[in-house]
Amino acid sequence: MPNPAAPVSDRPAEGRSEFQARVHEWFTANAPRKGSPEDFSAVHIVSAATAEEYRAQEQHAISVTRTWQRRLFDAGLAGRSWRPEYGGHGAPDWQDEVVIEEQARWGVSTKMFAVGLEMVPAVLFRHGTHEQRATFLPPILRGEHSWCQLLSEPGAGSDLANVQTRATPVDGGGWSVTGQKVWTSNAGCSEYALLVARTGSREEGRAGLSCFLLEMAQPGVDIRPLRQMSGAYHFNEVFLDDVHVPENGLIGAPGEGWAVLRTMLASERAAIGGGTSARSATQLVGLARTLGCDGDPVVRDLLAQAAIRERTLDLLRARIAAGHAVAAAGPTTKLLYSEHARLSADAATTILGMAATVVDDEVSAPWIERLLFAPGLRLGGGTDEIQRNAIAERGLGLPR
Repeated sequence: MPNPAAPVSDRPAEGRSEFQARVHEWFTANAPRKGSPEDFSAVHIVSAATAEEYRAQEQHAISVTRTWQRRLFDAGLAGRSWRPEYGGHGAPDWQDEVVIEEQARWGVSTKMFAVGLEMVPAVLFRHGTHEQRATFLPPILRGEHSWCQLLSEPGAGSDLANVQTRATPVDGGGWSVTGQKVWTSNAGCSEYALLVARTGSREEGRAGLSCFLLEMAQPGVDIRPLRQMSGAYHFNEVFLDDVHVPENGLIGAPGEGWAVLRTMLASERAAIGGGTSARSATQLVGLARTLGCDGDPVVRDLLAQAAIRERTLDLLRARIAAGHAVAAAGPTTKLLYSEHARLSADAATTILGMAATVVDDEVSAPWIERLLFAPGLRLGGGTDEIQRNAIAERGLGLPR
């Protein structure tokens, strides 16, 4: 009899249904159920009273995520379609989708590694060199390196063409980077960053931007946490003072940063749209049952709405994964997800009633954190307004 906890080994002629069955069997044996005491699907949503306490909780979240990602890798479930020299198995693309879909059903999360797992590969597979892929991708799959993005600046939020952080060539090769970034998620717990900096003149706009791979733990990198209304320190300011980037840290050629950035943002929107809170209907049902109000007509209506939104997202993502033409797929998915997260957190406060005002209540605390975290989802990867513009222009063909 096969051991369900054993690695999912490669079977070249294996069909989708057989592979799905084996992946499901492995998750059944190894992953906690949603709503169980071991559920860590929201481990990436962290809040604390002080920056020091937040950093400790953030490091705990990184540790939990790293352990899970390593288990996926050892089981042969990480990077199924990647070439072996990049840590993968050279399997068909659909096997990655099977793993992603199955993982979304369980109480697990890899969102602390979202930049590394979902954005860095998209960038390097499209714009990077073989050396960059072979160097940076295998440690990401093994859960060894966490990544962040150094994009927004005080004067360049949604308008990233206005980035002023400058990368200057240095004698002997490489670049010196000086400038300021803001709203950087997970900067304090990341080993590496995707950095957008200006290598051309300010007048060149987009044409003067370049993208780099930056090591965070080096002289000249100063990370300062920013306190949010939720009590979290999820975002950071990052000051760069004569920070070194080696010659092979440039992605593509100088001046090609805007093309790299577009790939990065498209993958970010898709990653946000596939967030673990997209399975929140299951957890809302569990909350209602815990409180004994799952028979209340108002509560049942809220649960039905959440289930419908969730199913709509699932079907949209399945169409995209199957290769069907979906106009403005990234912006649409991201917009639907941010709305779902907001409405689901709001539904939870209705179900909780006055308990939603008690921040140290064991049942309500996770939902209060989600409620306060949800507005940030409407900003990350481009605001809701930017997504709607993209849908109107690229999806519906409306004029600018």
